[in-house]
Amino acid sequence: MKFILTIMMILIAGSAVLPQTTPTEPQRYTYHIRGDVKDERSRRMPGISVCLVPAVRPINGRIPCTKTDDAGDYSLKVKDIPDKYRVCASTTDTPFIFEGDKDKSHRVICTDVMVFGAKDESRKVALKFRPQ
Repeated sequence: MKFILTIMMILIAGSAVLPQTTPTEPQRYTYHIRGDVKDERSRRMPGISVCLVPAVRPINGRIPCTKTDDAGDYSLKVKDIPDKYRVCASTTDTPFIFEGDKDKSHRVICTDVMVFGAKDESRKVALKFRPQ
């Protein structure tokens, strides 16, 4: 019995010094997106929400957003994994307009899908709303 207990103690102590395997966190890169937002008549739009939204994978956390300044310019700095994204501008506080929303002032415009790779990147992205 004492022999079995000794063996168990050695096994338990030995497992404490073995390297523990943990899933590796994917490498994150810094993506700096800047630009402006204009209405359908090419007038700059202050106070518009601009967000970086995953284009393919599910949204599983906060969506990085900012607002355009008084001149309609924005700057968004995000640390994320390489993936496909869209930059969206919205007249509401989120990049989403719900189906059946009757408020005609609620509008959203998004870029085509953009691929951000495994490197720090800086891009200029201009957004322009389409006529209603």
